[in-house]
Amino acid sequence: MASDGSMDSGIRLLRERVRSIPGLLEAWGASAGAQLASQPRIRPRRVVATGLGSSEAHARYLVWFLNRFTDVPAEFVPTGSLVEPMDPDRSKGRTLVVFSQGLSVAGRIALGHRAGFASTVLFTSATAEGLRRCGMTERSDCLEPLEQDETVEVIRFPPADEYTILIRVVGPALGFLAARVWAGSLARPGDFCSDPRSLGAAAARAFRAGREAGREAWPRMDGTGFSRGFVLLASPDLSEYRQNVVYKFLEGLFRPAPALQELLQFAHGPFQQLTASPRPVVVLHRRGGTESDQLDRIRQMCRSACLDCLSTASGLVSPTDLLAFEAEGLFVRDLETSRRTLGDGHPGTLVAMDDLARLYLAQGRNEDAEALCLQELSVSERTLGPTHPHTLVSLGILATIYADQGRAGDAEATFRRTIDIQ
Repeated sequence: MASDGSMDSGIRLLRERVRSIPGLLEAWGASAGAQLASQPRIRPRRVVATGLGSSEAHARYLVWFLNRFTDVPAEFVPTGSLVEPMDPDRSKGRTLVVFSQGLSVAGRIALGHRAGFASTVLFTSATAEGLRRCGMTERSDCLEPLEQDETVEVIRFPPADEYTILIRVVGPALGFLAARVWAGSLARPGDFCSDPRSLGAAAARAFRAGREAGREAWPRMDGTGFSRGFVLLASPDLSEYRQNVVYKFLEGLFRPAPALQELLQFAHGPFQQLTASPRPVVVLHRRGGTESDQLDRIRQMCRSACLDCLSTASGLVSPTDLLAFEAEGLFVRDLETSRRTLGDGHPGTLVAMDDLARLYLAQGRNEDAEALCLQELSVSERTLGPTHPHTLVSLGILATIYADQGRAGDAEATFRRTIDIQ
Protein backbone atom coordinates (compact mmCIF):
# COMPACT_ATOMS: atom_id res chain seq x y z
CA MET A 1 0.00 0.00 0.00
CA ALA A 2 1.12 3.56 -0.48
CA SER A 3 2.73 5.15 2.56
CA ASP A 4 0.56 6.90 5.13
CA GLY A 5 2.03 10.18 3.90
CA SER A 6 1.02 9.62 0.28
CA MET A 7 -2.44 8.37 1.30
CA ASP A 8 -2.94 11.42 3.52
CA SER A 9 -1.77 13.62 0.66
CA GLY A 10 -4.34 12.02 -1.66
CA ILE A 11 -7.12 12.52 0.87
CA ARG A 12 -6.13 16.16 1.37
CA LEU A 13 -6.14 16.71 -2.39
CA LEU A 14 -9.57 15.10 -2.70
CA ARG A 15 -10.94 17.32 0.06
CA GLU A 16 -9.46 20.43 -1.54
CA ARG A 17 -11.06 19.56 -4.86
CA VAL A 18 -14.46 18.83 -3.33
CA ARG A 19 -14.43 22.11 -1.43
CA SER A 20 -13.48 24.04 -4.55
CA ILE A 21 -16.53 22.85 -6.52
CA PRO A 22 -19.11 25.51 -5.47
CA GLY A 23 -16.68 28.32 -6.24
CA LEU A 24 -15.79 26.79 -9.59
CA LEU A 25 -19.46 26.39 -10.50
CA GLU A 26 -20.03 30.08 -9.81
CA ALA A 27 -16.83 31.14 -11.57
CA TRP A 28 -17.48 29.10 -14.71
CA GLY A 29 -21.07 30.34 -14.86
CA ALA A 30 -19.70 33.88 -15.03
CA SER A 31 -16.97 33.01 -17.56
CA ALA A 32 -16.65 33.61 -21.28
CA GLY A 33 -16.76 29.84 -21.80
CA ALA A 34 -20.21 29.65 -20.23
CA GLN A 35 -21.39 32.55 -22.38
CA LEU A 36 -20.28 30.65 -25.49
CA ALA A 37 -22.11 27.53 -24.29
CA SER A 38 -25.28 29.60 -23.78
CA GLN A 39 -25.09 30.94 -27.35
CA PRO A 40 -24.02 27.86 -29.33
CA ARG A 41 -23.02 28.16 -32.96
CA ILE A 42 -24.53 24.75 -33.71
CA ARG A 43 -28.29 24.55 -33.12
CA PRO A 44 -29.27 20.87 -33.43
CA ARG A 45 -32.56 19.55 -34.77
CA ARG A 46 -32.05 16.08 -33.27
CA VAL A 47 -29.37 14.84 -30.87
CA VAL A 48 -27.51 11.59 -30.32
CA ALA A 49 -25.46 11.80 -27.11
CA THR A 50 -22.83 9.48 -25.69
CA GLY A 51 -20.25 9.24 -22.92
CA LEU A 52 -18.53 6.66 -20.77
CA GLY A 53 -17.92 6.55 -17.01
CA SER A 54 -18.91 9.83 -15.36
CA SER A 55 -19.42 11.28 -18.83
CA GLU A 56 -22.27 8.82 -19.31
CA ALA A 57 -24.16 10.65 -16.58
CA HIS A 58 -23.62 13.96 -18.38
CA ALA A 59 -24.88 12.52 -21.67
CA ARG A 60 -27.95 10.99 -20.04
CA TYR A 61 -28.67 14.22 -18.15
CA LEU A 62 -28.52 16.15 -21.42
CA VAL A 63 -30.89 13.71 -23.14
CA TRP A 64 -33.29 13.83 -20.20
CA PHE A 65 -33.35 17.66 -20.22
CA LEU A 66 -33.72 17.99 -24.00
CA ASN A 67 -36.58 15.52 -24.19
CA ARG A 68 -38.41 17.00 -21.23
CA PHE A 69 -37.93 20.74 -21.65
CA THR A 70 -37.13 21.42 -25.32
CA ASP A 71 -38.44 20.62 -28.77
CA VAL A 72 -35.18 18.88 -29.71
CA PRO A 73 -35.60 15.06 -29.68
CA ALA A 74 -32.59 13.29 -28.16
CA GLU A 75 -31.39 9.75 -27.52
CA PHE A 76 -28.50 8.28 -25.55
CA VAL A 77 -26.35 5.61 -27.19
CA PRO A 78 -23.59 3.61 -25.47
CA THR A 79 -20.15 4.55 -26.73
CA GLY A 80 -19.56 0.92 -27.65
CA SER A 81 -22.32 1.14 -30.23
CA LEU A 82 -20.23 3.73 -32.08
CA VAL A 83 -17.29 1.38 -32.60
CA GLU A 84 -18.91 0.69 -35.95
CA PRO A 85 -20.56 3.48 -38.01
CA MET A 86 -24.22 4.03 -37.15
CA ASP A 87 -27.01 3.24 -39.56
CA PRO A 88 -27.27 6.34 -41.82
CA ASP A 89 -31.00 6.54 -41.07
CA ARG A 90 -30.14 7.07 -37.36
CA SER A 91 -27.37 9.62 -37.90
CA LYS A 92 -28.49 11.63 -40.93
CA GLY A 93 -29.50 15.17 -40.01
CA ARG A 94 -28.57 14.64 -36.35
CA THR A 95 -25.98 16.20 -34.09
CA LEU A 96 -23.57 13.90 -32.29
CA VAL A 97 -22.85 15.12 -28.75
CA VAL A 98 -19.82 13.55 -27.08
CA PHE A 99 -18.88 14.03 -23.42
CA SER A 100 -15.27 13.21 -22.59
CA GLN A 101 -13.55 15.14 -19.81
CA GLY A 102 -10.03 14.04 -20.72
CA LEU A 103 -10.62 12.98 -24.35
CA SER A 104 -10.18 9.30 -23.50
CA VAL A 105 -9.95 6.43 -25.96
CA ALA A 106 -13.72 5.98 -25.72
CA GLY A 107 -14.32 9.62 -26.56
CA ARG A 108 -11.94 9.47 -29.51
CA ILE A 109 -13.70 6.34 -30.82
CA ALA A 110 -17.03 8.18 -30.80
CA LEU A 111 -15.52 11.24 -32.48
CA GLY A 112 -13.95 9.03 -35.12
CA HIS A 113 -17.42 8.24 -36.46
CA ARG A 114 -18.74 11.80 -36.57
CA ALA A 115 -18.66 11.94 -40.39
CA GLY A 116 -22.10 10.34 -40.64
CA PHE A 117 -23.68 13.14 -38.57
CA ALA A 118 -24.70 16.62 -39.68
CA SER A 119 -22.62 18.19 -36.89
CA THR A 120 -20.79 17.37 -33.66
CA VAL A 121 -20.58 19.00 -30.23
CA LEU A 122 -17.76 17.95 -27.90
CA PHE A 123 -17.94 18.68 -24.17
CA THR A 124 -14.46 18.36 -22.69
CA SER A 125 -11.97 19.82 -20.21
CA ALA A 126 -9.03 19.07 -22.47
CA THR A 127 -6.96 21.60 -24.40
CA ALA A 128 -4.42 20.74 -27.08
CA GLU A 129 -1.70 22.63 -25.21
CA GLY A 130 -2.43 20.90 -21.93
CA LEU A 131 -2.50 17.47 -23.55
CA ARG A 132 0.84 18.05 -25.24
CA ARG A 133 2.32 19.26 -21.96
CA CYS A 134 1.28 15.95 -20.36
CA GLY A 135 2.73 13.95 -23.24
CA MET A 136 -0.70 12.86 -24.48
CA THR A 137 0.02 13.43 -28.16
CA GLU A 138 -2.68 11.04 -29.45
CA ARG A 139 -5.28 13.10 -27.66
CA SER A 140 -3.93 16.46 -28.82
CA ASP A 141 -3.67 15.14 -32.39
CA CYS A 142 -7.36 14.25 -32.18
CA LEU A 143 -8.44 17.58 -30.69
CA GLU A 144 -6.59 20.04 -32.93
CA PRO A 145 -8.42 19.16 -36.20
CA LEU A 146 -11.76 19.33 -34.38
CA GLU A 147 -11.10 22.93 -33.42
CA GLN A 148 -10.66 23.82 -37.10
CA ASP A 149 -13.74 21.93 -38.32
CA GLU A 150 -16.80 24.10 -39.04
CA THR A 151 -19.12 21.17 -38.35
CA VAL A 152 -17.72 20.73 -34.83
CA GLU A 153 -18.21 22.90 -31.74
CA VAL A 154 -16.12 22.39 -28.60
CA ILE A 155 -17.65 23.33 -25.23
CA ARG A 156 -15.02 23.44 -22.48
CA PHE A 157 -15.50 23.20 -18.74
CA PRO A 158 -12.81 23.11 -16.01
CA PRO A 159 -10.50 21.75 -14.82
CA ALA A 160 -8.03 21.06 -17.63
CA ASP A 161 -6.01 18.75 -15.36
CA GLU A 162 -7.73 16.58 -12.72
CA TYR A 163 -5.15 13.85 -12.42
CA THR A 164 -2.85 12.63 -9.58
CA ILE A 165 -5.62 10.65 -7.84
CA LEU A 166 -7.92 8.15 -9.50
CA ILE A 167 -11.33 9.60 -8.71
CA ARG A 168 -12.57 12.78 -10.37
CA VAL A 169 -15.06 15.04 -8.62
CA VAL A 170 -14.64 18.54 -10.08
CA GLY A 171 -15.07 17.67 -13.77
CA PRO A 172 -18.25 15.65 -13.17
CA ALA A 173 -19.92 18.58 -11.36
CA LEU A 174 -18.81 21.15 -13.97
CA GLY A 175 -19.83 18.82 -16.80
CA PHE A 176 -23.41 18.83 -15.53
CA LEU A 177 -23.39 22.64 -15.51
CA ALA A 178 -21.97 22.84 -19.06
CA ALA A 179 -24.68 20.46 -20.26
CA ARG A 180 -27.39 22.44 -18.45
CA VAL A 181 -26.23 25.79 -19.87
CA TRP A 182 -26.02 24.45 -23.43
CA ALA A 183 -29.36 22.63 -23.25
CA GLY A 184 -30.98 25.64 -21.59
CA SER A 185 -30.26 27.69 -24.69
CA LEU A 186 -32.56 25.29 -26.57
CA ALA A 187 -35.36 25.30 -23.99
CA ARG A 188 -38.77 26.69 -24.78
CA PRO A 189 -38.87 30.44 -24.00
CA GLY A 190 -39.79 31.21 -20.43
CA ASP A 191 -39.59 27.62 -19.20
CA PHE A 192 -36.17 27.79 -17.57
CA CYS A 193 -33.45 30.20 -16.62
CA SER A 194 -30.86 30.37 -19.40
CA ASP A 195 -28.51 32.95 -17.89
CA PRO A 196 -25.24 31.06 -17.17
CA ARG A 197 -24.23 33.34 -14.29
CA SER A 198 -27.51 32.70 -12.49
CA LEU A 199 -27.29 28.98 -13.26
CA GLY A 200 -23.76 28.77 -11.87
CA ALA A 201 -24.85 30.43 -8.64
CA ALA A 202 -27.93 28.20 -8.35
CA ALA A 203 -25.87 25.06 -9.01
CA ALA A 204 -23.40 26.09 -6.32
CA ARG A 205 -26.24 26.56 -3.81
CA ALA A 206 -27.67 23.15 -4.68
CA PHE A 207 -24.26 21.50 -4.32
CA ARG A 208 -23.73 23.10 -0.90
CA ALA A 209 -27.19 21.97 0.19
CA GLY A 210 -26.32 18.41 -0.80
CA ARG A 211 -23.08 18.50 1.17
CA GLU A 212 -24.90 19.77 4.23
CA ALA A 213 -27.41 16.93 3.87
CA GLY A 214 -24.49 14.53 3.64
CA ARG A 215 -22.97 16.01 6.79
CA GLU A 216 -26.03 14.75 8.66
CA ALA A 217 -26.72 11.60 6.69
CA TRP A 218 -23.47 9.71 6.21
CA PRO A 219 -22.31 9.58 9.87
CA ARG A 220 -25.57 7.75 10.70
CA MET A 221 -24.73 5.02 8.21
CA ASP A 222 -22.72 2.13 9.59
CA GLY A 223 -19.74 1.80 7.26
CA THR A 224 -19.40 -1.93 7.87
CA GLY A 225 -22.96 -2.41 6.63
CA PHE A 226 -21.91 -1.16 3.22
CA SER A 227 -19.10 -3.66 2.77
CA ARG A 228 -21.51 -5.89 0.82
CA GLY A 229 -22.83 -3.02 -1.25
CA PHE A 230 -26.24 -1.39 -1.05
CA VAL A 231 -29.28 -0.52 -3.14
CA LEU A 232 -29.73 3.13 -4.11
CA LEU A 233 -33.34 4.14 -4.82
CA ALA A 234 -33.79 7.49 -6.55
CA SER A 235 -36.50 9.76 -7.88
CA PRO A 236 -37.44 8.96 -11.48
CA ASP A 237 -35.59 12.01 -12.81
CA LEU A 238 -32.41 11.24 -10.88
CA SER A 239 -32.39 7.53 -11.64
CA GLU A 240 -31.99 8.35 -15.33
CA TYR A 241 -28.59 10.00 -14.95
CA ARG A 242 -26.92 9.15 -11.63
CA GLN A 243 -24.55 6.55 -13.11
CA ASN A 244 -21.50 8.48 -11.93
CA VAL A 245 -22.51 7.83 -8.31
CA VAL A 246 -21.84 4.16 -9.00
CA TYR A 247 -18.37 4.92 -10.34
CA LYS A 248 -17.54 7.13 -7.37
CA PHE A 249 -18.09 4.27 -4.95
CA LEU A 250 -16.05 1.89 -7.09
CA GLU A 251 -13.16 4.25 -7.80
CA GLY A 252 -13.11 6.47 -4.74
CA LEU A 253 -13.97 4.23 -1.83
CA PHE A 254 -13.22 0.72 -3.18
CA ARG A 255 -16.71 -0.28 -2.10
CA PRO A 256 -19.10 -2.49 -4.05
CA ALA A 257 -21.08 -0.42 -6.53
CA PRO A 258 -24.63 0.39 -5.43
CA ALA A 259 -27.46 -1.00 -7.49
CA LEU A 260 -29.29 2.06 -8.85
CA GLN A 261 -33.08 1.66 -9.04
CA GLU A 262 -36.08 3.92 -9.52
CA LEU A 263 -38.34 4.25 -6.45
CA LEU A 264 -41.35 2.40 -7.86
CA GLN A 265 -39.16 -0.38 -9.22
CA PHE A 266 -38.15 -1.47 -5.72
CA ALA A 267 -41.19 -3.70 -5.21
CA HIS A 268 -40.70 -5.47 -8.53
CA GLY A 269 -37.57 -7.55 -8.07
CA PRO A 270 -35.00 -5.67 -5.94
CA PHE A 271 -36.94 -6.14 -2.70
CA GLN A 272 -37.36 -9.87 -3.30
CA GLN A 273 -33.62 -10.21 -3.95
CA LEU A 274 -32.77 -8.33 -0.77
CA THR A 275 -34.87 -10.66 1.38
CA ALA A 276 -32.57 -13.48 0.23
CA SER A 277 -29.33 -11.46 0.37
CA PRO A 278 -29.81 -8.54 2.78
CA ARG A 279 -28.11 -5.22 2.04
CA PRO A 280 -28.86 -1.67 3.19
CA VAL A 281 -31.32 0.45 1.21
CA VAL A 282 -30.59 4.14 0.64
CA VAL A 283 -33.39 6.35 -0.67
CA LEU A 284 -32.65 9.61 -2.45
CA HIS A 285 -35.98 11.39 -2.57
CA ARG A 286 -37.65 14.76 -2.85
CA ARG A 287 -39.71 16.30 -0.10
CA GLY A 288 -43.46 16.13 -0.04
CA GLY A 289 -45.97 14.84 -2.56
CA THR A 290 -46.12 11.29 -3.84
CA GLU A 291 -42.45 10.58 -3.13
CA SER A 292 -43.04 10.87 0.61
CA ASP A 293 -45.85 8.31 0.28
CA GLN A 294 -43.53 6.02 -1.69
CA LEU A 295 -40.83 6.42 0.97
CA ASP A 296 -43.29 5.37 3.69
CA ARG A 297 -44.18 2.21 1.74
CA ILE A 298 -40.51 1.38 1.13
CA ARG A 299 -39.75 1.78 4.84
CA GLN A 300 -42.61 -0.54 5.74
CA MET A 301 -41.36 -3.16 3.30
CA CYS A 302 -37.82 -2.91 4.68
CA ARG A 303 -39.04 -3.24 8.27
CA SER A 304 -41.00 -6.37 7.35
CA ALA A 305 -37.78 -7.94 5.99
CA CYS A 306 -35.47 -6.52 8.72
CA LEU A 307 -33.58 -4.43 6.15
CA ASP A 308 -31.82 -1.18 7.03
CA CYS A 309 -33.53 1.69 5.20
CA LEU A 310 -31.78 5.05 5.21
CA SER A 311 -33.48 8.00 3.55
CA THR A 312 -30.23 10.03 3.81
CA ALA A 313 -32.31 12.91 5.20
CA SER A 314 -31.52 14.69 1.96
CA GLY A 315 -35.08 15.60 1.15
CA LEU A 316 -33.99 17.13 -2.15
CA VAL A 317 -35.47 20.58 -2.60
CA SER A 318 -33.72 22.00 -5.67
CA PRO A 319 -35.59 22.74 -8.91
CA THR A 320 -35.90 19.66 -11.10
CA ASP A 321 -33.10 20.62 -13.48
CA LEU A 322 -30.68 21.29 -10.60
CA LEU A 323 -31.26 18.09 -8.62
CA ALA A 324 -28.07 16.68 -10.14
CA PHE A 325 -25.95 19.21 -8.24
CA GLU A 326 -27.63 18.56 -4.90
CA ALA A 327 -27.19 14.80 -5.34
CA GLU A 328 -23.58 15.34 -6.42
CA GLY A 329 -22.87 17.28 -3.23
CA LEU A 330 -24.53 14.62 -1.10
CA PHE A 331 -22.33 11.82 -2.39
CA VAL A 332 -19.02 13.65 -2.53
CA ARG A 333 -19.54 14.40 1.16
CA ASP A 334 -19.04 10.69 1.77
CA LEU A 335 -15.89 10.70 -0.34
CA GLU A 336 -14.56 13.78 1.42
CA THR A 337 -14.90 12.41 4.94
CA SER A 338 -13.95 8.76 4.37
CA ARG A 339 -10.52 7.31 5.06
CA ARG A 340 -9.51 4.02 3.50
CA THR A 341 -8.53 1.33 5.98
CA LEU A 342 -7.93 -1.49 3.55
CA GLY A 343 -4.53 -2.64 4.75
CA ASP A 344 -1.15 -2.91 3.11
CA GLY A 345 -1.90 -5.46 0.42
CA HIS A 346 -5.57 -4.96 -0.35
CA PRO A 347 -6.19 -5.57 -4.09
CA GLY A 348 -8.15 -2.33 -4.38
CA THR A 349 -5.17 -0.33 -3.17
CA LEU A 350 -2.78 -2.18 -5.47
CA VAL A 351 -5.04 -1.58 -8.47
CA ALA A 352 -5.17 2.14 -7.64
CA MET A 353 -1.37 2.26 -7.49
CA ASP A 354 -1.15 0.51 -10.86
CA ASP A 355 -3.57 3.04 -12.35
CA LEU A 356 -1.51 5.92 -10.99
CA ALA A 357 1.69 4.42 -12.41
CA ARG A 358 0.04 4.16 -15.82
CA LEU A 359 -1.07 7.78 -15.53
CA TYR A 360 2.46 8.93 -14.71
CA LEU A 361 3.70 7.01 -17.75
CA ALA A 362 1.09 8.65 -20.01
CA GLN A 363 2.16 12.05 -18.68
CA GLY A 364 5.79 11.35 -19.46
CA ARG A 365 6.69 11.17 -15.77
CA ASN A 366 8.73 8.01 -16.29
CA GLU A 367 10.78 8.22 -13.11
CA ASP A 368 7.66 8.67 -10.96
CA ALA A 369 5.96 5.80 -12.82
CA GLU A 370 8.95 3.50 -12.24
CA ALA A 371 9.26 4.36 -8.54
CA LEU A 372 5.55 3.82 -7.85
CA CYS A 373 5.42 0.60 -9.88
CA LEU A 374 8.46 -0.82 -8.04
CA GLN A 375 6.85 0.07 -4.70
CA GLU A 376 3.56 -1.53 -5.69
CA LEU A 377 5.33 -4.61 -7.09
CA SER A 378 7.22 -5.10 -3.82
CA VAL A 379 3.98 -4.99 -1.81
CA SER A 380 2.20 -7.29 -4.27
CA GLU A 381 4.99 -9.90 -4.18
CA ARG A 382 5.10 -9.78 -0.37
CA THR A 383 1.35 -9.94 0.29
CA LEU A 384 -0.07 -11.78 -2.73
CA GLY A 385 2.92 -13.79 -3.83
CA PRO A 386 5.24 -13.70 -6.88
CA THR A 387 2.93 -15.85 -9.03
CA HIS A 388 -0.32 -14.02 -8.26
CA PRO A 389 -2.07 -12.67 -11.41
CA HIS A 390 -1.92 -9.13 -10.06
CA THR A 391 1.84 -9.42 -9.52
CA LEU A 392 2.22 -10.54 -13.14
CA VAL A 393 0.21 -7.55 -14.33
CA SER A 394 2.46 -5.25 -12.33
CA LEU A 395 5.54 -6.84 -13.90
CA GLY A 396 4.05 -6.18 -17.32
CA ILE A 397 3.49 -2.52 -16.44
CA LEU A 398 7.09 -2.23 -15.22
CA ALA A 399 8.39 -3.77 -18.45
CA THR A 400 6.34 -1.25 -20.43
CA ILE A 401 7.83 1.60 -18.38
CA TYR A 402 11.35 0.33 -19.10
CA ALA A 403 10.57 0.06 -22.81
CA ASP A 404 9.21 3.59 -22.87
CA GLN A 405 12.44 4.79 -21.25
CA GLY A 406 14.48 3.12 -23.98
CA ARG A 407 15.87 0.52 -21.56
CA ALA A 408 15.39 -2.40 -23.92
CA GLY A 409 17.51 -4.81 -21.87
CA ASP A 410 15.61 -4.19 -18.63
CA ALA A 411 12.28 -4.39 -20.49
CA GLU A 412 13.18 -7.73 -22.10
CA ALA A 413 14.43 -9.18 -18.80
CA THR A 414 11.22 -8.15 -17.02
CA PHE A 415 9.00 -9.55 -19.78
CA ARG A 416 10.98 -12.84 -19.68
CA ARG A 417 10.55 -12.93 -15.90
CA THR A 418 6.79 -12.66 -16.40
CA ILE A 419 6.81 -15.45 -18.99
CA ASP A 420 9.00 -17.73 -16.82
CA ILE A 421 6.61 -17.38 -13.86
CA GLN A 422 3.63 -18.33 -16.01
